[in-house]
Amino acid sequence: MTHHLLIIDDESDIRELSSTFFREQCGYIVDTAASGDEGIDLLQRQDVDVVITDLIMNHGSGEEVAAWVVKHKPYIGVIVMTGFGSIESAVNLMKMGATDYVLKPFIFGELKVVVERCIAAREMAEENRLLREANARMREVKEMKDKFLALTSHELKTPLTIINTILGIFAQRPEIAREDDQYLQLLKRTVTSLARSIGDMQQLALSQDEYFSLHLQATDIAAMVRGVLDDIRLLARNRRLSFTLNGDTEGRYILPLDTEKIRQSIFELLQNAVKFTPDDGHISVGLQRVEMAGERPGDVRIIISDTGIGIPAAEQEKIFEKFYKIQDARHHHSSESAFLGGGMGIGLPLALGMVAAHHGTITVESTPDEGASFTVSLPDTSRGTTATD
Repeated sequence: MTHHLLIIDDESDIRELSSTFFREQCGYIVDTAASGDEGIDLLQRQDVDVVITDLIMNHGSGEEVAAWVVKHKPYIGVIVMTGFGSIESAVNLMKMGATDYVLKPFIFGELKVVVERCIAAREMAEENRLLREANARMREVKEMKDKFLALTSHELKTPLTIINTILGIFAQRPEIAREDDQYLQLLKRTVTSLARSIGDMQQLALSQDEYFSLHLQATDIAAMVRGVLDDIRLLARNRRLSFTLNGDTEGRYILPLDTEKIRQSIFELLQNAVKFTPDDGHISVGLQRVEMAGERPGDVRIIISDTGIGIPAAEQEKIFEKFYKIQDARHHHSSESAFLGGGMGIGLPLALGMVAAHHGTITVESTPDEGASFTVSLPDTSRGTTATD
């Protein structure tokens, strides 16, 4: 990139020598002005990277130039040239926004270093500005997603309840033909699936707003996981998948939990494994209680592993983001159990939110084409330890 300088000085020799040096030795584009007023007029018509201005001039001082640049084009660097008697003035200008100063008489090599330093500082400032703008846009998008999530789940719930009620009324009519009854059952299953999705959206919205209320009770995790596995086997009954549960010792893994929320978290993780494991694959669930020194004693780990397609390293931090989809959205097809069947992209964020509400964590390890392993760690709060202790 070719940099553009503006040199302002009322001494013609300094203007000519400086412009020649930066053009021939540095390859810069250089414009010159014989006064501060002339320099400001030029800056009103075009941009430059750096202004090098003398401090004391007739018809517009360097102080006026620096003040104008700071007010109107603060992204331009300003270097003030001054004699020994004006160092204090130059320092004051830097406090006002000027980038640097050089003392007259100067060596062009020293001036070049100051200019390069000024350009580097301005480029870094511009990069920081762009990053701040990008972060602000990301926050806006996140807020829009959260509002969409909350409003959608709320606005859809009432009409869906009405539809479900009317379906129930029709189903009770004795004159419904057998063929019509099949259509009613299909419609009812579809409404039930949609109601489940809306419920998930509402739960996710609540978890983001920290309104998650927990109803803790002593929960036998092994019995709970076995029940979830039974549901998943039924859901994936048309898939050639095998399932195992390791460490199934009832009564050994009992924690105070909101049973339904953790049950749903495990269901979401197992359903995710089903969707990304091809037929003839295997899904296992392991239970462990942490007793090792250096870790939270009493933690229970639920490890869900599969022999599926795996998750690329670059995607592993993103899969818990709301609405994030690994597969190409152009090839999306909705399904609760089909291989690569799509959903709304809220299952994993919901699972994480529910586990986090218990001061727990979910981590993932995966290698593409070799499967994935999700570890849910839940603290034993009855021992007085939490994630924040």
